[in-house]
Amino acid sequence: MKGSLIIVGFFVLGTICGVCHLLPFDIAETNISYYALCALMFSVGLSVGNDPQTLKNFRSLNPRLVFLPIMTILGTLAGSAAVFGVIAGAVMYGVYYTGSTILPVKSSSDYNNIATVTSNVTATTAQSTSSASTGMDAQSVANAALPAMVALNGTTTVSSGSSSSFYGLFGSQSYEAQTSGTGIIVGKNDKELLVVTNAHVVSDVNDLKCVFVDGESVSATVKGSKSDKDIAVVAINLSDIKDSTINSIAIAELADSDDVAIGQEVVAIGNALGEGQSVTNGIISATNRSITVNNVTFSGLLMTNAAINSGNSGGALLNAEGKVIAINFAKTSSDGVEGMAYSIPVSNVMDIIDSLMSRETRSKVSSSETAYLGISGVDITSAMSSSYGYPQGVLIRSVENNSAAAQAGLGAYDIIVSFDDQSVNSMSSLKSIMEYYAAGEKVTVQYYHQEGSEYVLKSVEVTLGKKS
Repeated sequence: MKGSLIIVGFFVLGTICGVCHLLPFDIAETNISYYALCALMFSVGLSVGNDPQTLKNFRSLNPRLVFLPIMTILGTLAGSAAVFGVIAGAVMYGVYYTGSTILPVKSSSDYNNIATVTSNVTATTAQSTSSASTGMDAQSVANAALPAMVALNGTTTVSSGSSSSFYGLFGSQSYEAQTSGTGIIVGKNDKELLVVTNAHVVSDVNDLKCVFVDGESVSATVKGSKSDKDIAVVAINLSDIKDSTINSIAIAELADSDDVAIGQEVVAIGNALGEGQSVTNGIISATNRSITVNNVTFSGLLMTNAAINSGNSGGALLNAEGKVIAINFAKTSSDGVEGMAYSIPVSNVMDIIDSLMSRETRSKVSSSETAYLGISGVDITSAMSSSYGYPQGVLIRSVENNSAAAQAGLGAYDIIVSFDDQSVNSMSSLKSIMEYYAAGEKVTVQYYHQEGSEYVLKSVEVTLGKKS
């Protein structure tokens, strides 16, 4: 009885340590539970082996009892599978429906002939029976702006569980989930059509597709992103776009959002729920608002009562002239709360958009030439960041000797947040970015280094290596 109470006491102590965060969080990411269980079973076996009476008792047992532990294991596996099915179903439902918090609203032509939205608005408005005194002609604005809107669809890998779950017996589980969002055609160069969207729309997305107003779907590539501002630019090769599609699309014009006033009428367009472009209208409810999403604070935002839903992320908030004044990206979803959506004013991020548009669009390099950093790491999620006060990014757990990271001076417990001016929020995003870089290239890595009780942001140039 005494031994049982001691065992239960240790279990309770471990639970309290986990709930109160009394030990470093990365202990839970190791296989310490598995090793402890192995040591326990070894000790039990050793005790049994050294006890002649116990061995004698084993010889007198019915041989059929050997099936008892086998059936116990099979029953545990079956039960765990059932539990995982329930959890996975709940996760899938949670991906589709989120609530009670502020959330991202989570997918040889003559190219010079691409029209602009504002020219179409002028033409359409001229034929409209509406007058300026009667307010915004939402129909004209929507009809003119829709050619500049695109749907961004893809897939992402969702993981559940961890390698330490169930003492390492089952490992992590993953499945592919569909993603959807919206983008705005904002320009082109000699080879590419350029689309601005939210960074969270294209982060960790595979097989990214851009769907134009005529329904044509074309492969797209992320040109660059800034997660701390939730802005990304996507590139589509002009040569991949049909002539008929070129004739049906338009380039949006970005307005000076500093002139936006409370009460001003607006139109929102986006790929709501991934079901294609839809239009809503409303007013500017407030300006210069701040919200926190996934432990990142965004300030200087516009608030609107125009209906914004999952899939609208990256879509446009338009003024009466059909110009983009802001990029929709978040809403307040809670019981008793309606009409509180947030948009990023384009004037606040114009320099970022211009910078991302001018970046080189990279193609994936061959696996034999892919760059190698030489670290093992763990994700600092928003929850961990909130609980422990760590910056969100990738915590380095170990650095290989003579690796690119080691030669650059990166060490254990440094937290990587940016790679070549692209935000890093997970090991998977870091690996995805590095697939476009070859060994030998020099890049700038931003990271937080702990000095005393504080984390200090630093920057270092890294010459990327090659995995041996």
